[in-house]
Amino acid sequence: MRMPWRDQRTGGRLRKSNRLGSSPRRSAGARGVPITVNLAPMIDVSFLLLIFFLVTTTFDRAEGILSSELPRDTGALSVALPISPIVVRVTQIGVGHDDYRIRIDHFDAEPADATELAGHLRQIQQQPGFDEQTPVLIVPDSAVRWDHVMGCWNAALRAGCKSVAFSQP
Repeated sequence: MRMPWRDQRTGGRLRKSNRLGSSPRRSAGARGVPITVNLAPMIDVSFLLLIFFLVTTTFDRAEGILSSELPRDTGALSVALPISPIVVRVTQIGVGHDDYRIRIDHFDAEPADATELAGHLRQIQQQPGFDEQTPVLIVPDSAVRWDHVMGCWNAALRAGCKSVAFSQP
């Protein structure tokens, strides 16, 4: 009776191979078929993962690192100063037609009417930090007559102001 797990040439004992690292059983390499590992699928998956991570990663600027540039010219101010508007308040102080008051915030000017307001706005435009591009904000009281508000609007335009707007009190 023949036993398939025993080697018939050695009398039943298993023969040890002379090659290093091989098992006593016969491998596929001994029959003439080389044993190889197919690396192509592994490389494909690796590249797909690399592309996926490159596409989905967001590169944020590190916190606390500020970019700074030194000015190239010496003497000119490169940062624009913040523009504060000229605020003109128009309030009703009595019941009569001419009972209103015009006041310019942050200036010691209380013009009596729209004609004086134009002169005060021209003087303010001559001061440092103000010019005709400085916005003028007209803030009318809820009880003031509309013709007084429009008089202030026209005075700002006569003074050469380029940006005139209304605001709520």
